[in-house]
Amino acid sequence: MLHGPQPIIPSDMRIATFAPFLLIFFSVGAQTWTQLPDFPGIARDDAASFVIGDNIYVGTGMDAGFQLTNDWYRYSTTTDQWSAIATPLFTPRQYCTGFTHTDTGYVFGGVDANGVLNELWAYHPESDSWEQKTSMPSGGRFACVALEAWQSAIIATGMLAGGSPTNEAWKYHPQTDDWEMIAPVPGTPRHRAAVFNDGSGVEVIGGADSLFNALNDAWYYPIWFETGQWYSASALPAPRYSSDGSGGLAMTLACGASDPGTLHNDVWRRSGPDWIPMEPFSGGPRRGGVAASTPTGQAWSESFYYGTGSDNAVRFNDWWMLEYPVGIQEDQRATFTLSPVPADAELHLSMMRATTIAAMLIA
Repeated sequence: MLHGPQPIIPSDMRIATFAPFLLIFFSVGAQTWTQLPDFPGIARDDAASFVIGDNIYVGTGMDAGFQLTNDWYRYSTTTDQWSAIATPLFTPRQYCTGFTHTDTGYVFGGVDANGVLNELWAYHPESDSWEQKTSMPSGGRFACVALEAWQSAIIATGMLAGGSPTNEAWKYHPQTDDWEMIAPVPGTPRHRAAVFNDGSGVEVIGGADSLFNALNDAWYYPIWFETGQWYSASALPAPRYSSDGSGGLAMTLACGASDPGTLHNDVWRRSGPDWIPMEPFSGGPRRGGVAASTPTGQAWSESFYYGTGSDNAVRFNDWWMLEYPVGIQEDQRATFTLSPVPADAELHLSMMRATTIAAMLIA
């Protein structure tokens, strides 16, 4: 029995209520890391990224000469080629947070030569131009997480000026260019966390506290059936910060640190409530890279891209892809029923057989 909005738990299965009912199961097979053309800018860590269509955009960060940067480059996943895009009007900076809304990329916060920032900038690919938007109506912050959340974006956690981490969470509304504070992320205030959007909600994972103690808890904020609350999600097998995650269908988290002197190259994928180890990153242990995922042309498959970052001695400009083949199994039998239809206060779900539900969209 479902009573009102419920948090949606990510899994390996997606269910959509089309007629006849269609259940689609997918599983990830063997994985392979492939090195791609290097990022063309100076090697750097703590860059930002966002994805628009088949293109991944990477820019800002601290380069190998210890200079802050504001150059940006576009990687085409269809041609495997990099190209420069317009340099933004904003100052060179690092620890920014990138996110996408529809066909626009956004870059928030970070640190420039004058201190911590609360600026928000938008990139419009059709005109290859940048536009400053309304700043967050709160203090500047860096090393946040941010991700599209249906008709808005959620920006959460991060480090405030003065070196105090926060668990604040904000919604940015692109249509009206304004901000709304929402419930804070539970648990320890944190910075350098990772984030997923599985299509049904946003999940904040790990990070570090004020003393750079690594965290492994995870917190989920539902989008489709928004309740205004965060829910506890499956903890990482090991504490991590400065890891990089991305993904909807195959949620993946790469590398990161467990303390300032200990870096890792392990890679994990979320499968329902479980974290499954994947092929370790071939570029070696590092932190402060960028990650992105894009569709591969198959409706239920994705590729995970990762690169740049630092091993605490060297900054990198390499760029890699992790492919995970996806198997599809469809079941067009009506394996569940809903009643009453239409429903008001209660909706009853009856299963015809044992099934784990990941996300249900009732349209």
